[in-house]
Amino acid sequence: MDFTLTKEQEMFRDMAKEFAEREVVPSVQERDREERFFPEIMQKMANQGFFAIKVPQEMGGLGLDWTTMGLVAEQIAAVDFSVALTFYIQTSLEIMPILIAGTEEQKKKFIPDLMTGKKIGCLAAVEPNAGSDATSVQTTAVPDGNEWVLNGNKSWITNATVSDYSVVLAQADKSKGTKGIATFIVENGMPGYSKTKISHKLGCRSSDTGQLFFRDCRIPKDNLLGAIGKGMATALQCIEFTRFGISCMAVGVTQACIDASIKYALERKQFGRPIGSNQLIQEQIADMIVGNEASRWLSYHVAYMKDQGITSTRETGIAKYHNMDVAMKATRTALEIHGAYALTDDFPMERFYRDMTGPLIFGGTANVQRLVIGRFALGIDAFR
Repeated sequence: MDFTLTKEQEMFRDMAKEFAEREVVPSVQERDREERFFPEIMQKMANQGFFAIKVPQEMGGLGLDWTTMGLVAEQIAAVDFSVALTFYIQTSLEIMPILIAGTEEQKKKFIPDLMTGKKIGCLAAVEPNAGSDATSVQTTAVPDGNEWVLNGNKSWITNATVSDYSVVLAQADKSKGTKGIATFIVENGMPGYSKTKISHKLGCRSSDTGQLFFRDCRIPKDNLLGAIGKGMATALQCIEFTRFGISCMAVGVTQACIDASIKYALERKQFGRPIGSNQLIQEQIADMIVGNEASRWLSYHVAYMKDQGITSTRETGIAKYHNMDVAMKATRTALEIHGAYALTDDFPMERFYRDMTGPLIFGGTANVQRLVIGRFALGIDAFR
């Protein structure tokens, strides 16, 4: 098993790092304070080809691997988790569901605009009563002539209010339980479809989060995405892609904490010498480095498995759980090393600390990852 990066992978990693420093860093403090989305950065990311990484070449994309996706997410997250999250979700939860389940007509209609940044999408799975238990979907889709009629609410949806399309998980046949769940593409302007923004979040403030409402929302029959009964499988597969991405972003955040802590520990002096000469500071930095080395290789292993077409549900759960735990500890450690200065947003530490609270929950909570890992170990579902 060789995790040596190819020249192409190194090029995208370095390009993403340079892009983040040039295009993302200048506005990060202001966007976080104002809870402001970043359409101009989205378009620039599209121009770099970032959204086209997983789109097949025959569709005009780059046809590259998951390793490249993870490397780009890691580098962007090292300066702004909100931008990295939105970059990754544009592929994992918008482009991928259509690539996996869409007809050729749907792919031709939606993929080009998503890939080139002309349109933004979202995946609407979570509901007020359906979070970790995604099978408890209550949104319904009822056929009526040449249309489907959707009714229900979706909550905590990333890109909700800035999206042009939403891939919606809905119950098309309640009598069949999860086998009656399907996915549908709902476009802005369709009757009965509305949305509202969720503001004043603890973290990930410049990424868009909102609620979607369907009140006798009518969509064309052709907007059914895949077969009835396959909707849950499509959604879970794409959520697993997102878990992998979050594990990579956690590596980027932890590395940023390490780099900032080393720099500060060499510059800050107390009692006539740099604080980095103190044993406890060196111990804290060493622990962050060891944790992130493990995190990085866990993510690379998952990327390798995905690129080889090997099922990696267990390994993805391990990487997401471990890497987020390491990142949370690293942000706290970096705060302690920076002292009182870290309490203001003049340093990125407090933003990293806040931002890491979100991915502990979305993409599958830490407890859900424990249950996934435990199920593979014991062969028993803990919640049945």
